[in-house]
Amino acid sequence: MSDEGSSILALEKPIRLRIALVDIELLHHHEEVVPGLLRALTEQIRRDGFLKHPIIVDEASLVVLDGTHRVEALKALGCKRIPACLVDYHEPRIKLMCWYRIVRRAPPLLELAEMLSERLGLRIEISDVLRPGEIGIPPIALGLTDGSHYAKVFGRFEDKRGAWELVKKVEGALRASGLQIGFEVEEDAIEKLSSGDADVVLMTPRITKRDVVEMALAGRVFPHKTTRHVIPARPLFLNVPLRLLMDERPIHVLTAELKKALALRQLRRLPPGSLIEGRRYEEEVIILE
Repeated sequence: MSDEGSSILALEKPIRLRIALVDIELLHHHEEVVPGLLRALTEQIRRDGFLKHPIIVDEASLVVLDGTHRVEALKALGCKRIPACLVDYHEPRIKLMCWYRIVRRAPPLLELAEMLSERLGLRIEISDVLRPGEIGIPPIALGLTDGSHYAKVFGRFEDKRGAWELVKKVEGALRASGLQIGFEVEEDAIEKLSSGDADVVLMTPRITKRDVVEMALAGRVFPHKTTRHVIPARPLFLNVPLRLLMDERPIHVLTAELKKALALRQLRRLPPGSLIEGRRYEEEVIILE
């Protein structure tokens, strides 16, 4: 990776997002790949002939914060580089949150807890109180709530990754029972529970930025949809052609070519909460037109 020719997006506040091409082989993942999602995305990118959105990468460690499937899709298509928005992960305005699971068509909480206990051999305790900070700290791996009561799910695990492996098992058991599972940010999940759009919410453990980097650099990954990163502004629709990403020329030459192409585009800012292609973005969005 080279600084030469990189493109800077300067925001009103003193934070800088740098767009550059990165060698795919230098990147580290912190979440697992879902084969079905990867196949679909790879085919979509192949049809488009370009990559729409840059991935988000910690510049210091080259850990992929958002875009694992895009990286692996480009790798499968024979690309050597990928456009990335490089950030300082230690910047406090870059937030690390988690995804809750909402469960539809679920039986009453006590019945659901008994089913999970029988199938997975987990100890589950019904309670009137569960603090989010307890989740993911031994021995409480995760929690379930119907809005009135909580089911504390206990398990044996050594670290947050172990707790998330139990989340994955519980989620799999719920799906195998024919229940509908969705992913929502914490606030939206609880709101859907209150409105009746969800029967139960699966409350997942929060992890730290240090957990993310250390796990990725150790070659270990969390399950899919463990983390949710919110950055002060997110660049979208770079639409970088695959031919550029497959090019064997030196990376600084290709990055300069990318910079020249981006300089011809107009920037349009959308406020936090904007819905784009079915996804609601909590941060400001910068669209290149």
